[in-house]
Amino acid sequence: MRTLASHRLAAVALIGASFLSGCQTIEGILESSAKPTARIIGTEMKNLSLERIDLVFNVEVANPYAVDLPLLDLAYNVGSGGTSLLQGTIKPSGAVQARGTSVIQLPARITFASLVRTLKGVKPGSVVPYQADLTLGVDAPVVGRLTLPLSKSGDLPVPAAPEVELASFEIAKLGMDETIATAKLQVKNTNPFVLNLSKLSIELALGANKVANTSLANSAKIAPGQSVAVDVPLSFSPRSFGLAVFNLLRGNKAAYSLVGSLEAGTPYGPLLLPFNRNGNTIIKK
Repeated sequence: MRTLASHRLAAVALIGASFLSGCQTIEGILESSAKPTARIIGTEMKNLSLERIDLVFNVEVANPYAVDLPLLDLAYNVGSGGTSLLQGTIKPSGAVQARGTSVIQLPARITFASLVRTLKGVKPGSVVPYQADLTLGVDAPVVGRLTLPLSKSGDLPVPAAPEVELASFEIAKLGMDETIATAKLQVKNTNPFVLNLSKLSIELALGANKVANTSLANSAKIAPGQSVAVDVPLSFSPRSFGLAVFNLLRGNKAAYSLVGSLEAGTPYGPLLLPFNRNGNTIIKK
């Protein structure tokens, strides 16, 4: 309160001095003086996942006055097609120093479950346009509260899990004590944006037995709707699982389950995509 009061007293004194010196009337000073401005200088997307995305708006505030400019509040409404998705108000702390600038960060978390419920026709694997309308409240000298409107538009990705299947299981060496094989995976991008695959982690079970739990770096660019082949080299001992797995590997087909995740870069930031697949695959020797 003392800071705010001293700020106002300084402003009144400044304007009063100008008035007494005959330079301008108070009204003239207020009309001719520059006003505070605010603009969005950037938008960051963070923590992108299948569940949510965090939007961070960087708001730059410029203070033209010879005294500090206290910040009061920052209200926001993020919507799409006229439908509100998220709204609220934050209380920025502090003030913009005299004749200076300051950047305020406004975080806004969008949950995709809520977005899909709110917007018709939106599902995982979509890109949704958004409009963010912000209003910054400041305490200007003498006149008091001023509101500064600003807006930003962009796109929100709603990621979908990839389709990963075991196309074949190719055995280079079959033995009870050591079996060397290659799991041939097909990874399909079900999103409308490019995935730059960087790492793949899998847990593979043949029949009811988990034969592999591994991860590998794998650089691949997967266009929307396209698939890439990924080879996963494996080495394990069928003896530790018993004759059932060994006999399974001697056959031509096997039931499998595949659980894991892939890490990929996207135009909206890094993304971790889990997957889970059950099916039947060909055994090649």
